Amino acid sequence: MYALPYLVLQWLRQAAINARRRDRTARYIAWSALAGIANATILALATAFIVLLWSVGLWWLALALIAIVVVPVIAETLARTVLVPAGHHRLAYYAGLYSRPGRDPAAYGLCVAAWASSGGAAIAWVEARRDARTPLGDAEVTATAFLAAARGDTATARELLRSTAMLVENHPAVRELAGEWLACDAAERGAWDELVADAASARWPATPLTYLLEGIAARRTGTAAAPGARELWARWALAPRRSITRALVREAIAPPRPEQRRGGQDDQEREARDAADVLPASAPTLLPRAVAAHLAFEARPPTAASLAVTVRAWDAALADGTTRAWLAQRALELDAPLGAVERAIRDVAGAVTDDLARLADAAQLGAPHGASGPVGSGLVRRLRHGRLDALEAGFSRWADRRHDDTSLASIDEWREFVALWTAYQAVVTAGGLELRRLAFPHAFSKGSHMAAWLWNKREEYALSHAISTWLLSEALAVGDAEAIELGHRNCALPVPTRLGRIG
Repeated sequence: MYALPYLVLQWLRQAAINARRRDRTARYIAWSALAGIANATILALATAFIVLLWSVGLWWLALALIAIVVVPVIAETLARTVLVPAGHHRLAYYAGLYSRPGRDPAAYGLCVAAWASSGGAAIAWVEARRDARTPLGDAEVTATAFLAAARGDTATARELLRSTAMLVENHPAVRELAGEWLACDAAERGAWDELVADAASARWPATPLTYLLEGIAARRTGTAAAPGARELWARWALAPRRSITRALVREAIAPPRPEQRRGGQDDQEREARDAADVLPASAPTLLPRAVAAHLAFEARPPTAASLAVTVRAWDAALADGTTRAWLAQRALELDAPLGAVERAIRDVAGAVTDDLARLADAAQLGAPHGASGPVGSGLVRRLRHGRLDALEAGFSRWADRRHDDTSLASIDEWREFVALWTAYQAVVTAGGLELRRLAFPHAFSKGSHMAAWLWNKREEYALSHAISTWLLSEALAVGDAEAIELGHRNCALPVPTRLGRIG
């Protein structure tokens, strides 16, 4: 009877948290406020009852009430504000465990401990607990990402956290941590468009801090559905780290500068104009203009527009009659053998193509459309077929491990797949649908075999299902009927997870 108010308040608190996880509208603020009120009421009632028990000499019952009622309510806040910043990974683990984050509390505890880890001993402790949990799920991948961040490898951490969206096992509290880390990382890098895209896709439920940063990103990028100043301040009031985020809010609600009012299309047009400006109109021949374009492409951040301008400049220069006449005159002066002009043009085209291919690969740029000259044609072949060959070799090495006794730990198998998936996405994004259709059959063959092996031999059901789901999405994109049929059968299998069978 006396526990009924607590049970009602605890149910109300959890219902509010679950509701805000599904919502990114203004109702998020109301649900967060309701959860906070329920939290405060639980603590107030518990404190009053504990004082009463202590005053009548029932101190042992008061301590039990603290452990049962108070600790779970404050454990998450304690972990976030004290234990994680201080690097107390073991205490953070148990705080996460006792914060009642869901049906698998050890998953959240593992991630909080990884978040708190900063040294070799702490990382080894978390890795041992992670490896003891099989099969692999989103908590293990998230914990590994946090450990990578602790080692200073933020690129790997970012890649692994984003890969959790492919896993069918879904711990909401764990996904909240992943989304918050990604939001903070994007804000630190100034990648506001990335934050807006994450908010639109709602891959991860938003914590109050994530929700605030998403609102700031929407204001900074001029998104149509950006929150007003009052709503943004309300988000700020609910979020932690208010002394740090206050300046971000003020900057976001300040009137936009003239260049911020221009849309993405204007930015692209300006970029193309800037790239074209590197070709001096006063150049006596096309060859100096091509050299100037190449030097400018190397000096500035590479873009698709500047690459296209550079390729056109070189193709025009090497096909120009003035260039050929100058080379012929030099060949006569140097008493060069017959065919020296064509050989010189081939050598220059090869060297330029090598350099542009290297720069384009580093920037993940695609081949320019319509390029047909000596540089353009060579660059198209290098960027498309070279990338395709490298991708096929990577998928073959990955799948061949099934037969040569070099299989890796489950988390490393997942990291290998994520690396291949990232490379595949970069190739097909740069090469378009044509290259996607060329790359898919090999990826489908090797990926299907690995998915079956992970399911049947390794019992890594979530990993296998993620690979099958990705292959199905690619089959639908390229229109492969046979792959679509097999993909639907594989993805229809119920997936055993710690949260029950899904599917």
